[in-house]
Amino acid sequence: MNFENNLVQFSNVTLGDEQQLGVNARDVHLYLESKQIFQNWIKRRISQYGFVEGVDYLTYQSVNQVPHQGGFREVTTLEYVVSIGMAKELSMVEKTAKGREVRLYFIEQEKIARSVSQSIQVEIGKVMRHIEQITASLSDAGRFLSVVGKQTKPKLLKELDDLVHQAQPRLNLYDDEK
Repeated sequence: MNFENNLVQFSNVTLGDEQQLGVNARDVHLYLESKQIFQNWIKRRISQYGFVEGVDYLTYQSVNQVPHQGGFREVTTLEYVVSIGMAKELSMVEKTAKGREVRLYFIEQEKIARSVSQSIQVEIGKVMRHIEQITASLSDAGRFLSVVGKQTKPKLLKELDDLVHQAQPRLNLYDDEK
């Protein structure tokens, strides 16, 4: 199966108090091309290899409408979201060429996800530093205006008043020209 044409849907899940990438176990089963019935396969693997719910995988119930006797009926299925680590291990224990291929695919996807995550963390750090610089500059400007503004404003108002006074036309009320 070509992974480029059939992209695996990854999701962020919390397993063991930690955010991780997860993948639907049905996709893993499909890509491994296992001939076993999914429910039997996943239950057997969980039991054989000691996977722990909440640490290695999560389960949830999915309700779907399926055609039935000219109409539809609801079918509830138990779904599994497994960590990338569990997906790699499930692939490895298949002991097939396809299992190796799938395992290497998950390893590569994990590297890409880490790289993207680290790049985003670097960008977040840059933006946070820029915000801190702007905040410091604004704080400095506020302090300057608060202190200097109280001293400068009265001086500027007096200077303005003097200029207005000088600009007003003056009438000579004394008749000095006799």
